[in-house]
Amino acid sequence: MNKPITDFNDLSDADTSQIIAMAWDDNTSFEAIALSYGLDEARVISLMRQSLKARSFQIWRMRVRARSSKHAFKQTQMMAQIHQDASCAIADNTDEFPLRETPAPRGSLL
Repeated sequence: MNKPITDFNDLSDADTSQIIAMAWDDNTSFEAIALSYGLDEARVISLMRQSLKARSFQIWRMRVRARSSKHAFKQTQMMAQIHQDASCAIADNTDEFPLRETPAPRGSLL
């Protein structure tokens, strides 16, 4: 893990831009940002508040609150549920391709 950033002024413009892009990405968790840059969720929120326009920050916060994928633990739970639902759907799919009960008449395309 990288050393924790104590001041946002220590970040280069490229790093700040990358952190903002990671924070906007629905599939990147706060834990991944912490591993890459040493910023916990609260510090990422502070950076976003400082770097974005007020309305952009509000939109981002609304998106983040509604996404469990921003937290690795919740993301793992969500993926387990998806896999479980998919396996149940496959198991219940017995009559997906039913066979004809009678053969098609000769000369018919059906």
